[in-house]
Amino acid sequence: QSLTRLAAFAAGYTVFEITLTRNYGEVEFRDDLKKLYSMLGIENKKVVFLFTEGHIANEDFLELINNMLTSGMVPALYAEDEKDAIVNGVREEVAARGIYESK
Repeated sequence: QSLTRLAAFAAGYTVFEITLTRNYGEVEFRDDLKKLYSMLGIENKKVVFLFTEGHIANEDFLELINNMLTSGMVPALYAEDEKDAIVNGVREEVAARGIYESK
């Protein structure tokens, strides 16, 4: 963990780490993933996601992490209205970069 934090600092990245609480479950984990994806996509920040063995409060977390690693997506993370707000939030930047708009 220390080496990861040092490398992130040296590269100018922010370290994002979940904070476990007594009742931390999949809903809270998904909310934290939304925060992470917002930092990456909407705010365009450079972020290192630090996830250790100690963060596995629920085995379902591993399936979500696996989806992130294999496809970059977490199924059913956002409701349709949340997706629309995100798309509208980045629409101008996408158009400015000449990227084809898709959901």
